[in-house]
Amino acid sequence: MENVQPNFGIRIRKLRLDRGLSQRKLAEMVGISEEQISNIERGKSWTGELSFGLIADALGVTQNALTDYSENESFIKAGGLSRRAPRESATLIVRRKREVFVQLPRNRRKESPHRLKVRLE
Repeated sequence: MENVQPNFGIRIRKLRLDRGLSQRKLAEMVGISEEQISNIERGKSWTGELSFGLIADALGVTQNALTDYSENESFIKAGGLSRRAPRESATLIVRRKREVFVQLPRNRRKESPHRLKVRLE
């Protein structure tokens, strides 16, 4: 019997990267944790029927397309497993115990985000 989990995870990763989605963004779209997406992609976890359908919808493919592993080998050979989607910056950065940095995105593309430093007493 073939173990499809690693193949399924590779397929999810390929589709996610092709769309430029981070694991966090895909997790938000599906309504599961980022850790669960990571585990699925690494073949450490499987997904239930409901999440399977939500992942397909979030990636814009049919449920049958999620199990089409024909592109997996070429994806691996092209270095797809080491490729990363763009990272999203965290909105809350905690440094030390009494300082909190809140990062607020600006509306303009090229300008850096505002950073607000709050000192907790």
